[in-house]
Amino acid sequence: MLLSISAESKIHVGTRIRSIIAIAIVVAGQGLWFGLSLSSLEANGAVREYQKNLSDHYEIGLGTVPYSPSPGIVHFAAYVENRDTKVRYSNAEVFLTGFGPVMDGQPREVVEIIAMENTVLDPTSYEVNVPLNQEGLWTITVKVSTEIGLVESVFEIEVQETDAVVPMVTLLALIGFLIILGLSARAWVKEYRRKRAWRG
Repeated sequence: MLLSISAESKIHVGTRIRSIIAIAIVVAGQGLWFGLSLSSLEANGAVREYQKNLSDHYEIGLGTVPYSPSPGIVHFAAYVENRDTKVRYSNAEVFLTGFGPVMDGQPREVVEIIAMENTVLDPTSYEVNVPLNQEGLWTITVKVSTEIGLVESVFEIEVQETDAVVPMVTLLALIGFLIILGLSARAWVKEYRRKRAWRG
């Protein structure tokens, strides 16, 4: 009878420990993802918000990943939509250029004109990675050419350093949670062993 209880208890302990480990892994993964997102270390991804300008026959949208970029490589995505038909172009020629913020006594950084290429998953989305290395307000110009004409549209992109406090607090909270979880698991195992020794 004692042997049967002991075997059943072992299975129960193993299940509990595996559950604790699984929870820890999930929480750690979510915490790291959240921290990386907040620190704007995300690379290429879907642009969810666009600045939109109307220019001649077109609506031109421009967005960035991350939405609020910090100095470094910024992922740009643009679309070109016919204002009359509401159809987005997949065969437009789209180029991006721009100037950095005005700095006292320093020349403005220049973004040399660069082609934005169609993406595989969405041919109506034109994307490119561009280094924006200065904090401040950047002036970005998107040039579009289709069979009905050539236009330019000007956008402003604010580049600023990411607040490092929030991801740091998130990381510390995650570490604290994992420590408490580990101590709880250890105490539970010790209690189980004590009860097992008493039964023996």
